[in-house]
Amino acid sequence: MITLAELAKNADDKLVQGFVNEVITDSALLDSLQFDNCVEAGGSTLVYGYKRVTGGLTAAFRELNAEPAASDLTFERVTTTLAILSDKWSMDRVAQAAAPDLYEQYLTESKCAIVRAFTKEFINGAPKAAAGSDPAVLGFEGMAKLLAGGATEKTAAADISTVTQASALAFAEDLDGMLSSLMRQPDLLLVSSATKVKINAVCRALGLGTTTADEAGHQVASWNGIRIEEVRDAAVCGTDVYAVCLGMDAVHGVTLKGDSAVTVSVPDWSAPGAVKSGDAEFVCGVAVKNTRAAGVLHQAAAAAKASAK
Repeated sequence: MITLAELAKNADDKLVQGFVNEVITDSALLDSLQFDNCVEAGGSTLVYGYKRVTGGLTAAFRELNAEPAASDLTFERVTTTLAILSDKWSMDRVAQAAAPDLYEQYLTESKCAIVRAFTKEFINGAPKAAAGSDPAVLGFEGMAKLLAGGATEKTAAADISTVTQASALAFAEDLDGMLSSLMRQPDLLLVSSATKVKINAVCRALGLGTTTADEAGHQVASWNGIRIEEVRDAAVCGTDVYAVCLGMDAVHGVTLKGDSAVTVSVPDWSAPGAVKSGDAEFVCGVAVKNTRAAGVLHQAAAAAKASAK
């Protein structure tokens, strides 16, 4: 087990250290996510198998001198294939010499691209076959697909298109209802920028709003102590609120054995060739060890529009 922060500390490559540190500064999800770094890279497929709990044990009182009633832990066997998330960019050496700040922008955007792509896949991922290449799967299964039709997929009765005291109270009940269906209090709420604005308005209406500064100095909003992570790509979350319990018994990442999850390459500007390339790669997957480790709340207005189409 390893976090990306620990991976950065263990990395011998200063480029990897800097890249990963910037990634976890920009993404509370990637900062908080633990990774099971156990998958061997020697095979033609990078498959991680595990058991997902679908039903827990039960306890009951028993009579004196009587055996307790037995119960079974139910689970399903699941596999996920690690995906290679990468980006590549090119730049002319003359442009680099004339505008070194542009070169820095390429490096920054490389990190941002990895964060955006991982977050999008975490929510909306649907693995796709890649004919004729290894691994044979592009991407991994996201929360939207996993939660569809499950016990932790909820639709709000409240409409917060316009936030009033009444609608704020109703939405708070809907959101807390979804959260109560999870295995424990979640670690993160993932929402779009527009939905975060609405939740902030709900918090102000109910006097619940709390904002604190994290280690990087960012102001962090929370709902009853649960951090709210803003996903700036509006198409990823839409109006939905995703809640995630993080941990090796809940939702966690999967990556290669050792410290080789992330690689970063930058050009050697002194080498022959006018156009140079750089790239970054992150070998990753996600495991969901319990069906109640994540949940989603669909908003009423959006659900009504979808059903009307």
